[in-house]
Amino acid sequence: MNRIKTCLLFLCGCLYLFPLTAAIVINEVCYDPVGSDDGFEWIELFNNGNSSEQLEGAKIVSGGASFTLQYTIPFFELRPGRYLLIGGSSVPNAQLIYNFSFQNGGSETDGICYISPDGIYTDTVLYDSPNTNQLIDDTNYPGIYFAPDVIAGNSLARIIDGLDTNNCAIDFIAEANPTPGLPNRRHCDYAFGQYNFNYDYGFAEIDLWLKNLSSITPLISAELSVMQNDDLLAQQIISPIPALDSLWVNLAFYCNNYPLILKLNLTDDPDSTNNILLIPINPDLEQGIYINEYLANPETNNQEWIELYCGIKQRGDYYIEDSSNSKIRFSLPENSGYYVICQYPEELLIRYPDCPIGSVILAESWTFLNNSGDLLVLKNESTTLDSISYTGEEILKGISRERVLSDSTVFWQNCYNQIGGTPGLPNSILPQTELPDLGKVTLSGSPCNAKAGEKITLAYNFPAETNRISCRIFDLSGRKICTIADYSLVNASGFVHWNGCKQDGTFASRGLYIILWESQNASGGKIMRKQFTAVLKG
Repeated sequence: MNRIKTCLLFLCGCLYLFPLTAAIVINEVCYDPVGSDDGFEWIELFNNGNSSEQLEGAKIVSGGASFTLQYTIPFFELRPGRYLLIGGSSVPNAQLIYNFSFQNGGSETDGICYISPDGIYTDTVLYDSPNTNQLIDDTNYPGIYFAPDVIAGNSLARIIDGLDTNNCAIDFIAEANPTPGLPNRRHCDYAFGQYNFNYDYGFAEIDLWLKNLSSITPLISAELSVMQNDDLLAQQIISPIPALDSLWVNLAFYCNNYPLILKLNLTDDPDSTNNILLIPINPDLEQGIYINEYLANPETNNQEWIELYCGIKQRGDYYIEDSSNSKIRFSLPENSGYYVICQYPEELLIRYPDCPIGSVILAESWTFLNNSGDLLVLKNESTTLDSISYTGEEILKGISRERVLSDSTVFWQNCYNQIGGTPGLPNSILPQTELPDLGKVTLSGSPCNAKAGEKITLAYNFPAETNRISCRIFDLSGRKICTIADYSLVNASGFVHWNGCKQDGTFASRGLYIILWESQNASGGKIMRKQFTAVLKG
């Protein structure tokens, strides 16, 4: 007969978990390392009781078709609350060395079992399904609850150290970042709940609910921050929220009327999509759905994308139609916020690491944006929701165009952010501290290691609201290798960047280059001409 172990209780539909006392459990196991398994498999035992346990003679058995002996533990005393790591010769910090040969799952149930020295007590983990070979669990009957079959490099880990309910489907999760010989990670899913927001002449106050959606309580605190563009406006440490419970917080701070970004950061939170909250301050932005930003002429190794802002819940199917009646089709989730439509979501997240994962939407179909100008119309199946038009002279390579609302008037500007776009985030604002004096153009970033992602930047600051600029790159023999801007229409201030590439997208050779700059008030007048030198290294 197996020792009776504490199991879970259900109270008001919620899961309350109590650890077993005075027992050794399999706490974490890696049965499918990346590459060769030989010498890299390991098992971690944990003493969740109140007294030391002598393990000499205890056995580790495993099975696919049936359980067979893998290892007999020599003399080892495991103190309460401590871990024993047994692993192959290539497992760092293993206390006992043995090259296991566990089954990798994949088609049917496999299992690993710890048997106490007296043979009375067992602790078993069964993983994958179906249980074709009728492997038994700790009830001494064929198991019916199974842990997931993990991918190579992941481990199976108890959701809480020592927790044992005899239900492997509840007790174990796939762990992408194993912790052999150390406490298991607690993957608690925090999320934003309802909020009330008040804004009065620069002073903002938020009443906000934070929720723990998981059936476990984290051991560590979270961090709540309020951002506006790149400025931190408020920050608060959030003490652990009990399982399936909520916490009310109040935040007060000063800000301008640009949208706010609230971030809730909890280590090992498995779902980051519900950890970002976007709050528009300007009432003109609180309703509707419209095109908010777009990149029509991406640089090498980037892609076109279109960002929408949804001020209200807009779940459903939509499309953006261009001047040739070609369509970009996509579906939006229910929540309001910023959404970025593109062809390659994973590549976009690499290019723009601050973009929230939950904001990126895979386009079901795509039509390329015309660099010489286009008309974009946002529609659902019955209604035109928004439209924009642009000309080729407005488009700079690698720099997005952003919607700006000022005194109830909408206009478009080039993105001021040095990365060239703000997909999934509020639009950029003029970075005053980085601009040259009025009427000046300056160059920075030289020497530049372009292959390491560095760029050469030209910053401009002119009196006129609209201007035209041209920027061309020449080598020392006088050959033009790249055009950055060609009589392009820009705002009063901003930046253009050279990523060190030639017109065909390949990197220019290391050496000295000439940059010719021309700018003029859009309404005409004197042309400013500047010549700069820049060095590429690497």
